[in-house]
Amino acid sequence: MVVAPPVRKARTAPKSSLREPIGGSGTASAKSLRRPPVDVGDRRIYHVTHVANLAGIVAQDMLVPDAGDATSDTDVQVFSADERAARRSTAVPGRDTVVADHVPFSLTPNSSAWESIRAGIDDPRIDPTAAASAASEFVVLVSTIREALSVQVTDDGISSTGIVVTDGYAPGPLTRFATTSDDVQRMLVALGDEDEPDALLRAELLAPGVFPLASITLIGVANDKVRDEVRGILHAAAHKPKVAVYPPWFQAADEVRY
Repeated sequence: MVVAPPVRKARTAPKSSLREPIGGSGTASAKSLRRPPVDVGDRRIYHVTHVANLAGIVAQDMLVPDAGDATSDTDVQVFSADERAARRSTAVPGRDTVVADHVPFSLTPNSSAWESIRAGIDDPRIDPTAAASAASEFVVLVSTIREALSVQVTDDGISSTGIVVTDGYAPGPLTRFATTSDDVQRMLVALGDEDEPDALLRAELLAPGVFPLASITLIGVANDKVRDEVRGILHAAAHKPKVAVYPPWFQAADEVRY
């Protein structure tokens, strides 16, 4: 029987703005209009999963969205059953898709959901097995926005271009979605505003369809033991991302010392 860790006082995620695609002349602030164009392509994106799931990702040579089919089954679910159901029922505005049709990434290695696991915070979004796991049992798969934008449609149509960016927790009723290239650019610039540091903790980048392992540029791990395990899993892979030990990514925010 899995025993969950002691429950800390739950933190309430800050609310974002209305659920609708962004756009229109009212979207940009006077401050943002004064900014020069920003190239967001090199900005990193992060997908956290349990190391037990990595062999399946390598075998398929891709990350598969949790759309309710058998191909997306994993050994250790990160999201709870209720959270996965919410993502399967939350439509992406302006598109014939739901959130669960996408592979989710965060825009920071310190996202609110990942912090709940690292700090032992009671969070209904997190599966009990994942919540009971040590942070060191997870890996952080890193890519870039440019890589996400470069994913192309394959012959069998299993992947597509057109990333979606949200300004908060994707199934949240107050979250806004950016679905066009211009709106994605604007939202990414706004999310990088130093005046809104907490916005990045809630934001998501949703990559439609599958996400190729070849587009993962780095795998972050907590220690040498997990690094060696990951290298063993990658041994037969056609694409071998760099594996780097970086403990701060696996520590609760109040424990990190840079």
